[in-house]
Amino acid sequence: MKHYILLIITLLFLVVFPRLSYSQCQPDTVNCKDVQLPGEICPLVLPDGIVNEFYDQVFTVIPPYQAQTEYGPINIVKIVIDTVGNLPPGLTYQTNSDTFYVNNTYCVLLSGIPTTPGNYDLYIRVIPFVYSIITGVIPFPAVTDDTSLTITIKEPSGIDEFSGKTFSTLEAFPNPFKTSIKIGFYTRDPSQFELQIYNLIGQLVYSENITGIPGRRNYFNFNGIDLKPGTYLYAISGNGNSVTKKLIKLQ
Repeated sequence: MKHYILLIITLLFLVVFPRLSYSQCQPDTVNCKDVQLPGEICPLVLPDGIVNEFYDQVFTVIPPYQAQTEYGPINIVKIVIDTVGNLPPGLTYQTNSDTFYVNNTYCVLLSGIPTTPGNYDLYIRVIPFVYSIITGVIPFPAVTDDTSLTITIKEPSGIDEFSGKTFSTLEAFPNPFKTSIKIGFYTRDPSQFELQIYNLIGQLVYSENITGIPGRRNYFNFNGIDLKPGTYLYAISGNGNSVTKKLIKLQ
């Protein structure tokens, strides 16, 4: 039931606002596996947000196929969201489906500009649909989670940390990492920026290009599942700037 509740909480991103168009996010079917049985979400940690700064995060969701109830275990066909509350103001969602069926993998894109600082304890009710040999697929009574997932929205530092800078790198998160890591930078000039990752003998193991958006944090979302554990160097370069830092891949 614990893992079922955890998955329910993550699914909250599907119902905070009126239905939006499906997102262009892609489920991470390489890193996200159903190891908790039943159900899985990836990643498990939500990064903090900052007031008036753009925030986005993609989640991969594998719906649970079973839940424990007072009547015993029930087999789930699909999940539909009933109600949810207390998402930080300013954030919206997009999904690649409006209903989550078992034996499939889905993604959720949570994005926006948070407007109010604080710790937000999110809550949600979902309606699991189960199969009855008499009536077919029927809704089961709505379930409300008894735990909460907290998103922290922070105030800006009070000073412009990028004042006078045309380019600056951000701390990679999380570092060390196991599967994926966000590698960011700030720029005042629109330009193509390249991420290159090298092993310690100087071999290039990954590269990616994105267009930097002026005046905001930009991120490369690097999937390092295929990297061997160890220490690597990454370089972000563009518009005449280049910075090299270290990242560590865990077992």
